[in-house]
Amino acid sequence: MTSSGNLEHWEDLAAFHGTGRDGYYDVPALVRGDMSLRDLESRAVDLATGGAGVSGRRVAHVQSHIGIDSIHLARLGGKVTAFDFSPTALLRLRELAELCSVDVRTVVADSQQLASSPFAAHHGSFDLVYATVGVISWIADLQAWMAGAAALLRPGGGLALLELHPLLCMLESADPVVADFPYLNDGGRHYEGTGSYANPQADLTWSIDQYAWSLGETVNAALDAGLRIVRLDEHVAAPFDPRGDILTREDDGMFRLRLGQGAEGERPEPLPILFTLVAEKPLP
Repeated sequence: MTSSGNLEHWEDLAAFHGTGRDGYYDVPALVRGDMSLRDLESRAVDLATGGAGVSGRRVAHVQSHIGIDSIHLARLGGKVTAFDFSPTALLRLRELAELCSVDVRTVVADSQQLASSPFAAHHGSFDLVYATVGVISWIADLQAWMAGAAALLRPGGGLALLELHPLLCMLESADPVVADFPYLNDGGRHYEGTGSYANPQADLTWSIDQYAWSLGETVNAALDAGLRIVRLDEHVAAPFDPRGDILTREDDGMFRLRLGQGAEGERPEPLPILFTLVAEKPLP
């Protein structure tokens, strides 16, 4: 079950993000149509749809937050339904979708409960389940999350999960190196603090619970849900800092994680910061 602190936190973030007080959610650019899916997200969608894309296909955006990617997917022709446990986030999403003149359906749902009977009307309804960046660290029961994704998919449908790499999740700081979060699941950790990943100086306070999930645990949860693994990619560079406050931009404009020293005074080799998991619901 989702902790009440996590829900309160994401309700607060939904009310704050995209209101002009952060540098992450550029609503005017979204409304103008200047934004689309980033390359890593687009690649994940292509892999999960066999290169067919989302046009004309039914897409479930799980843990959509205020729905920036929901709107991008709808603009690409997807028939999008956004699932999130925050009513405020889905209200903001509907407002943004109207400003952008796209149709996105919304469902208030804890993503760990999507396989249960209250959501039976949505089972087997989607060609693609899409979830991206900062999703599963909020999930206490990853097997239930994967079971929900599998339940939403029609046979032959695909899951596209682009997520923070567990190595990056371990770090409180890259310089100096401070690792205060486990690689393997240990039942969850409690944290308290201020700010937002979109604006660390934001006047927000929070008390949350987060959960570590290794690559192996993530893959096994998908397999246990009856999904077939299509592809697992690890990414050592991204055009954004997935954590918001850990990495620095290099000369080519990309963000990387480098720790310690490299050989003979060279820069250390980059470590993975994101991964893409693509899975498929088998045909009968």
